Amino acid sequence: MRVIVASMLLKVAASVAVVAAISCPSVAFADAPKDNSKETAKRLFEEGLDLEKRGEFMNALQKYKEAEQIAVTAGLRFHKAYCLEMNGKSSQALEEYEAADKLATETGKTDVHNAVIARLDPLRVRVPRLTLHVDAHASKPDVQLDGHAVSAAALDGKPFFLDPGEHVIEARASGRQPFRQSINIAEGKNHSVDVVLTPIASSVTTDEAPPEGSKRRSLALPILTTAGTVAFAAAGVVTFVLAGSAQSDAEKSCSGGCDDERSNVRTLDAVALGSFIGAAALGVTSIVLWTSSGRRETANAPSTRLFASPRAVGIEGSF
Repeated sequence: MRVIVASMLLKVAASVAVVAAISCPSVAFADAPKDNSKETAKRLFEEGLDLEKRGEFMNALQKYKEAEQIAVTAGLRFHKAYCLEMNGKSSQALEEYEAADKLATETGKTDVHNAVIARLDPLRVRVPRLTLHVDAHASKPDVQLDGHAVSAAALDGKPFFLDPGEHVIEARASGRQPFRQSINIAEGKNHSVDVVLTPIASSVTTDEAPPEGSKRRSLALPILTTAGTVAFAAAGVVTFVLAGSAQSDAEKSCSGGCDDERSNVRTLDAVALGSFIGAAALGVTSIVLWTSSGRRETANAPSTRLFASPRAVGIEGSF
């Protein structure tokens, strides 16, 4: 147990010593161009180190970024990564550590390489990974993570690093319903999301024939009943006039009993009365048929029929 603890302490001490070594501006900018801009970069780097020691990692990061505009060194990238890590930007810190390690290897900076490895390996274990599975049938999907576009390389089912915490995944594609999902991913966890882009149902307008039993009523019947009403009414008027004329002639020619003439007048009166009653009945029927001709037939459609009896003439049915 003592051996293990001693080994860990040695590693920590070595890491601290390396970090202290690459924190020296003269070492960090040994490969920077030798002009006035180098002095400016060294000054910005020193200001960043001072802020870093006081725990003001965001302000220190800003100084390092300004120095990076003048000269890029492995030590500078290491401190950028460290500030990102301390600010919880673990995925960005991981990328920056890897860039610092690559630059340190290319420039032979063994001290920077050792410092990077001391922080890089534990960080890789802590940084979460996200895998996106996008609908293969969607054409040119636009997938965004926290409002930033996700590269096409990250949409083929390969996991990529991201910071722990809450994230929002959104996706759009032509002819598809938009996708949105929120996730909360913890340190060291892997998460997979299926980005489902459901096709939008197309609305097609077609001229459908009316269903059986729902056709419009024919106009033939109301026309016929109307014509019958007119015919009965005309017949009633004619016979009523004839009856009046026959009665007038009978009164002039007969002073006594003229049974034949009276019988003729009664017959004409009866025909006229029947014609008027028939015209009235057909008139009511026509009104009902005309008002219902614009409706569609249903199970409860109005139905009528004409009836006549010795005492009355009329129509019956449901309306």
